[in-house]
Amino acid sequence: MRPEEPVSRIMTETVVVIEADRPVSEVLDCFFQYPIHHLPVVRRGKLAGMLSSADVMKLEFFVPKSAVDRASFLDERLSIEQLMRTPVVSLQPHVGIGEAAERMIEAGVHAVPVVDEDERVIGIVTTSDVIHGFLHGPPRKGTVPAARSAGLAPTEQEAEEPVYRRKPTSDEYATAMRTADVLHVEARDPRHLGKALLYLDQRRQYLERVLELADRFLLSGQDVQVHAQLLKAIHAAKRAEEHATGRARVPFPLE
Repeated sequence: MRPEEPVSRIMTETVVVIEADRPVSEVLDCFFQYPIHHLPVVRRGKLAGMLSSADVMKLEFFVPKSAVDRASFLDERLSIEQLMRTPVVSLQPHVGIGEAAERMIEAGVHAVPVVDEDERVIGIVTTSDVIHGFLHGPPRKGTVPAARSAGLAPTEQEAEEPVYRRKPTSDEYATAMRTADVLHVEARDPRHLGKALLYLDQRRQYLERVLELADRFLLSGQDVQVHAQLLKAIHAAKRAEEHATGRARVPFPLE
């Protein structure tokens, strides 16, 4: 791509935005639910500020561990107006990609909202978009996933929709694991399918435990005991992976 080509060719057109008068906890929900790193703030539909995942991470140090309801604690003490960054660097859709890159460098930001003449957000451009555009050209038509609902945005780097595989039934999974075990034990596994499936099943068990405890940790308002269990499960998963890859410091797992 040439530097003078408009940013409209590489911008993500469907953007998650949030109104400035919404509770701070909804900002956390946006970053938790959607694969985004930057969140434009609007006031009556017009661009008013900008939030990033880095801003949200700072809130972790603001909430005491003793807080029972994390969301209520934040909503009672902070507002989006206090958190958002202003003034905001924005671009018109006709601005060249080269100029957009220069503005981001000057402002020290990694994402810039694209607005129309009425200052309404119509897209967002990130440093990743710019680099990808110069290296590979603009995304082909059809590669930007459509919004799944109002206000929902795809990832900053346009990508094809992921393919989700159907989960086998319990009987199908048990049969597959028995077959994998037989192939591996009897050394009838020239393409290593049995070995790979046995490893993945081991990895699945550890990671499902981590996921289960992570859900409990979030739902319990960051309970200290659940947090300890979560850390232990993460450590066990890492330890199992070290043994699976031969990087363990000792030849047996430590309990």
